[in-house]
Amino acid sequence: MRFLAKSLLVSSIFISFACSPPASRHEFPAKILWAWERPEDLRFIDTNEFGVAFLAQTLTLQSDEIAYQPRRQPLQLANGTFLIAVTRIESSRDPAKAPALSLEQQKNIVQNVKKPVELADVKAVQIDFDALLSERTFYRELLSEIRKALPEGYPLTITALTSWCLGDAWLNDLQIDDAVPMAFDMGPDKKAVTDLLAKDGDWQEPACKNSYGVSLDSPHLAGLRQDRRFYYFKSAPWQKYDLDKIKSFHEK
Repeated sequence: MRFLAKSLLVSSIFISFACSPPASRHEFPAKILWAWERPEDLRFIDTNEFGVAFLAQTLTLQSDEIAYQPRRQPLQLANGTFLIAVTRIESSRDPAKAPALSLEQQKNIVQNVKKPVELADVKAVQIDFDALLSERTFYRELLSEIRKALPEGYPLTITALTSWCLGDAWLNDLQIDDAVPMAFDMGPDKKAVTDLLAKDGDWQEPACKNSYGVSLDSPHLAGLRQDRRFYYFKSAPWQKYDLDKIKSFHEK
């Protein structure tokens, strides 16, 4: 295992600083594991079959500031693992610290999102932001600025609430390569999504039609199309036997 000494990720992580060439959306592995903020040893995965989307940092909007939290948990990977660096964006729900959604905050986020691009094996970035209706204009402009700041052709993806993929056309003009519908922990959208997919329906927004985000903690939804990319979430550290569960799902 190699070590990263910059402030981006203070704990042990695998990567050197040689920048990798960008990957096209079609070069992404068909199966990607989300590695969230916990110690993870993923050296057992087949790097020809699986990629890893790892939480690199969390940025919290509060007042006119950004609270920066780098990844602090170790992540061990085999050399050559296809990596997507995830930036989680949150908004303070404290009324006294309501986000200003300022240009300065936008610039701060763009600079932080760019940092993982320097790391070897990082082939794309992903933004995880459950933007409220009142935050959409800020988010749209932010994504446009991130796109401009990334190297030409560098993939930019986002996670998407399932409600955004059920006729919510605001996704259509976003400067992204892919929106990953989070088809788990859906709250009030669960019945609408379950009914839609069970009837062999599909998301109404084109940006949502490339991938699914699913959880090993929940039963798989009926009607998921096997020709799409799957991002897998798990609330506990990944184990080798989890890959057997994933394999069995794709063999059905």
